[in-house]
Amino acid sequence: MKIKYTPSFIRSAKRYSKKNYPMDEVKKCVAAIVKNDKKFLVKHKDHSLSKNVRELHIDRQYNDDWLMYYRFNKKTKQLELILHNN
Repeated sequence: MKIKYTPSFIRSAKRYSKKNYPMDEVKKCVAAIVKNDKKFLVKHKDHSLSKNVRELHIDRQYNDDWLMYYRFNKKTKQLELILHNN
């Protein structure tokens, strides 16, 4: 599966890494999405926002408002990471 990082995702990732947010948690979330780890996704409140966009709480212990939006394109088999913010 190919992972596509949108420009807004890259900008926000740089911003949060400068603020010393635990970026390894983002990597864990992406890995769980790719592997479809149901236990991890339930723990991090993965849910649908619209027809093809989903939301995940990245680090619930550190900051429950830290969110990642993503969508999976079945036609191209591509995971598109849209944005994470708080």
